[in-house]
Amino acid sequence: MIQLNVLLLEQDPGRRSNLEKALAGKGYGVRAVPDAASLLAVLAANPPHLVMLDVDLPKNEGMAVLKAAHDSQPSVPIICETENPTVESAVEAMRRGAVNYISKYKPMTESLEFIDHALERERMEVETRLKARERRVRTFDDPTTLSRIDGILSEHDYKESMLISYLQDIQKDLNYLPQDALRFVARRVNVSLPRVYSIATFYKAFSLRPRGRHLVHVCLGTACHVRGGGKILESLERELGIGAGETTYDNKFSLESVRCVGCCGLAPVFMIDGKFYGKMTQDKIPDIIVRYE
Repeated sequence: MIQLNVLLLEQDPGRRSNLEKALAGKGYGVRAVPDAASLLAVLAANPPHLVMLDVDLPKNEGMAVLKAAHDSQPSVPIICETENPTVESAVEAMRRGAVNYISKYKPMTESLEFIDHALERERMEVETRLKARERRVRTFDDPTTLSRIDGILSEHDYKESMLISYLQDIQKDLNYLPQDALRFVARRVNVSLPRVYSIATFYKAFSLRPRGRHLVHVCLGTACHVRGGGKILESLERELGIGAGETTYDNKFSLESVRCVGCCGLAPVFMIDGKFYGKMTQDKIPDIIVRYE
């Protein structure tokens, strides 16, 4: 059983105690810190799987702490909570890196639902990495892989202006962009890690998760949606045993939803490795999937 860890900064002693008990009762590891400096120190030294941050900090520094936490560990989800939620502050929190922004006055059960949802994604990623190691799938710390990536960077003399090209070549080689690879690029090219992450997350062509040998794209544009594209996606999720945005444990398939692919006359449509399957019905899906090794 994988234990997921939560780093908690909560100003209200009563709510902090209640959160600690509730999270521990659900099997999560919990570490509460007294102030922003402690949170950032722990985050840098021993990143958790999730941060719960009370943004009602003294001197109105909550949003600044949120940004600093996100910049320090961009891959760690941060849930913010406040006594005075507003639309404006919620937008600002999301802009600075929060995955959710909740009111302290909501029932504890609702807060736990948000936490469970965020941590379930983390659990799946951890399990995927563990299963990959069990299957002895090549990992980033393989010296051969490390040397090859360094060779990619050296081709353009480690220039910052070539960051996009570096990431394209690395993803082509590894089929995705591992976090360790992004850290390695930042260190060797001498740029900040947030700068590398901003590029890797801005362009949809880049993936921070392992992708399968076969990429399945389901169109959910207007025509496909009206003609049952959502049902096609649900059928593929059941057939592959994964949700949209995920990869099967054997790294065979990755499933994604996309907007209009320009084949409205064939709706509903999905693609595998760029090959179109139009006028699709749910009963056709198993026979198509089985064709791919």
